Amino acid sequence: MIVKDSIARIRGQLFIIKCRIWMRNIHIDDGLRIYKKLKISGKGRVFIGRNCLVDGIKGDDSQFVCIDTLNENAVVKIGCNVNLYAARISAGFNISIGDDVLIEEAGIIDTDFHSIDRNRELPADESEKNCRVKIGNRVCIGARSVITKGATIEDDVIVAPGAIVTKTVKSGQIVIGNPAKTLD
Repeated sequence: MIVKDSIARIRGQLFIIKCRIWMRNIHIDDGLRIYKKLKISGKGRVFIGRNCLVDGIKGDDSQFVCIDTLNENAVVKIGCNVNLYAARISAGFNISIGDDVLIEEAGIIDTDFHSIDRNRELPADESEKNCRVKIGNRVCIGARSVITKGATIEDDVIVAPGAIVTKTVKSGQIVIGNPAKTLD
């Protein structure tokens, strides 16, 4: 395990160097550990805090972390000590994730990408104000969950596997289902 951890730290350091040289829209603090592939695409800005971990899902080598910025104005901010396991993050506007967060095989999106009409134009009602996604500190997001545009998840929340979060979740709650509801 020590060798595996050392390799993950080296991969993280090499990825940071690559970003500093060729991908200046990406800023990653020290301590990044990459166990499986990390793919960051788009011209928007991405910030990743200290001591973050990137991994996949055990038993499925095809799962890895993807962070997409869909335009040059999009911003993704990921705090410190965040563990990303096969997470998919797609920002057209603004996604912020706090510190000490665990995201396992979940999707976070702040846009519908396009209308469902044949013309597939951008939805007219989308803006940063009503689409941004904010995730607080010490949040756990279970596998196959989706956090959609306009959702806010406050501190110390647990999002159960498979939940679809479409609105604000208050601090300390556990949410489950589609749409996500508080577990009493």
